[in-house]
Amino acid sequence: MERILILLLYISLAGIAGIHKVLGDFPPVWFFEKFKSSFLNWVPGGIWFSFVLIVVLEIAIAVLFSIALIKGEFKAQAKQTFSYLGFITSLTLFVILFFGSFLVQDYDNGFNDFVYFGVTVFLMNYFTNEKIV
Repeated sequence: MERILILLLYISLAGIAGIHKVLGDFPPVWFFEKFKSSFLNWVPGGIWFSFVLIVVLEIAIAVLFSIALIKGEFKAQAKQTFSYLGFITSLTLFVILFFGSFLVQDYDNGFNDFVYFGVTVFLMNYFTNEKIV
């Protein structure tokens, strides 16, 4: 049961965040304002590309964990390919978010991203069985 809830947590977390970003301003004004003084703005389209990358990863996380749920990867002896890919994609996203937070000296959000990363590592180790990935 815990494994189903973990899948649903990541599907909700990433899916809702990704959908809100897709349906809103692209990228939103606050995102541009936050990064306009960083090196991302020196690269043509850098801020836009960064936002797109975040959205793509969020949607990919939701899709990967949804596939894992449909395939029954929450079962103890199931091959957990999509769950594993979902966790790896989540870790990648949290590293990017952590880097972005520290890039603009937003250390509170950086700390949150660090905690999310650590919790994801813990849940990945709890959830997956490396012998059957």
